[in-house]
Amino acid sequence: MPRKPLIEVVQLGKRGEIVLSRRLRNSLGLHEGDELVLSVEERRIVLERRGRNLGAYLDVLASSTGATSGDD
Repeated sequence: MPRKPLIEVVQLGKRGEIVLSRRLRNSLGLHEGDELVLSVEERRIVLERRGRNLGAYLDVLASSTGATSGDD
C-alpha cells in the first residue's frame, strides 16, 4: 500500500529561512548540519538531501563554471 504524502505548510522568514518541523525532520532522518540541495523545477521548489554522488557532481559543476555551491 502506498504511503500517504507528508504535507506541511511552512512560512518564509525575514532572512529567507524555512523551518522544517520536528515531525518532518524525523520522518526523513534529517539532522542539524545535514546539507540539502534546493532546485526549482517549473514553479516547484524541490529540496533533497545532498548525497555523496550529488555533492561531488555539484562541486565539479561549480568548479567548471566558476560558481560556488555555497550561500549567495
